[in-house]
Amino acid sequence: MAANATIVRIYRLILAALLAGSLIFHSAILWESRTKLVAGYGDFIIFYTGAQIVNDGKSAELFNVETQNAYQARFDVPQLDWPLPFNHAPYELVLFLPLARLSYPMAHAIWTSMNLIFLAIMLGWLLPYVESRHRFFVGAAVFAWFPTMEALRLGQDSIMSTLLLLAVFVCLKRKRDGLAGICLALGLYKPQLVLPMAGAFFLSRRWRSAVVFSITGLILAAISIGIVGLRGVLDFVAILRSMDEHAFISRPALMPNVRGLTHLMLQTVNLVSVSGIIVAGSSLGLYALCVYLWKREIDVRDPAFDLQFSLTVVTTVLISYHLYSHDLFPLTLSLILFFRYVASGVITHRALSDAFFVLVIILFLPLAPFYLIKSGAFGWAALPILAFYLILVLEIFRRRTGQLPEPAF
Repeated sequence: MAANATIVRIYRLILAALLAGSLIFHSAILWESRTKLVAGYGDFIIFYTGAQIVNDGKSAELFNVETQNAYQARFDVPQLDWPLPFNHAPYELVLFLPLARLSYPMAHAIWTSMNLIFLAIMLGWLLPYVESRHRFFVGAAVFAWFPTMEALRLGQDSIMSTLLLLAVFVCLKRKRDGLAGICLALGLYKPQLVLPMAGAFFLSRRWRSAVVFSITGLILAAISIGIVGLRGVLDFVAILRSMDEHAFISRPALMPNVRGLTHLMLQTVNLVSVSGIIVAGSSLGLYALCVYLWKREIDVRDPAFDLQFSLTVVTTVLISYHLYSHDLFPLTLSLILFFRYVASGVITHRALSDAFFVLVIILFLPLAPFYLIKSGAFGWAALPILAFYLILVLEIFRRRTGQLPEPAF
C-alpha cells in the first residue's frame, strides 16, 4: 500500500509539472502569435471573409474560388496559389454575419471570447460528473492541452463542435433523445465529426434521436441551399474535389488519424499509392466494432453508457478523413469521462487504468506536438489515440463478460 501511495504521488507530481509546462508553453505561443492572428493569419479568416461575401449580397458566389481569393487578398497575408477556402455548410455563417461587419481584429477578439465562453459552458456541464477533489485538475488539463490552444490560436470552430457533442451526451443522459438529435445535427458543418455518432443512433435503434437528427439535417441543408443556390452547391462540390490537390489544405502526414498514420507508415516503404484501400478498410473495421458495442440497449445511468459514448468520439476522430490538431479537441470529452470512470473505482482491471494514466502523460508532453508538426509527421499522434480506443474496447468487453472491478490506480 505504501509503495502504491508513493507511485501515485510521483505520478501526480509528474503530471502536474507537465500540465504547468504545457499551459505556460502554449500560452506563450498564443501570445507570441497575437500580431499575426489579428493580421489575418490562421483559420478565422475563412469565417470572416465567408460572412463578408454573404453580407455583401454575393451568397451565390460563396464557394467561388476567385471570389474567396479576392476577399482574402485584402489582408496583408502572403497569398497562396489558392485561398484558404471556406468549405463548411453555409448555415454556419449565420453565427459570423454580425462579426463580419466589425474590423477583423475586433471580430477575432469576440470570436475568441465566445470560444472561452464555450469552454466555460463545457466545464460547467462536465465537472459535475467529476469528483470535487479532481475538478481543478480537470479544468487545468483542458486549458493546458495542445488542441485547446490550437483551436483558440487558429480561431477554429472545434470547441463549438465539441460543445455540441457534449450537449448530445447531456441530453441522452437526461433522456431527451429528440433534443440530442437536434444538437448533433447542428454540428453538420463538419460532418466528419457528426455522422459516426448519427450512424450509432440508427444502428442502435435510438429512433427518436435518429429521426430528429435526419429532419434537422434536412432543414439545415435546405437553409444552406437557399443561401447559395444550385450554383453555390456545384461550386462547393468543386472545392471539396480540389482540396487534395493543394498541400497547404490537405496534408495527410499532419493528420492525427488513421489516414495520417497510414500515410506515414506506407511512406517509409513507398506504398502510399495503396493507402486509400488500407485507410478505408481500417476505418470500416474500427467503426464496425464501435457500433457493434452500441447494439445492446444500456441504461444511460450505467457507466457502460459513458464508455460507449467515449468510444464513439474516439472512433470519430480516428476515422475522420480530414482532421488536424485542433480537431482533436473532442477527445476532451472521452478523456474526462474515462478519467471519471477510473477514479470512481469501477474499472475491471488495474492494468487498463495504469495504461490510461501513462497515455495521459504522453498526450500532455509539451513539446511533442510542435516537434511532430514541424517535422511533418503529426500523423504519428494517432498512435496514442488508437491505444485509447483499445483501452475503451477492452473495458467495455470486460464489463459485458461480467469481470469484477479491481481497485483503480
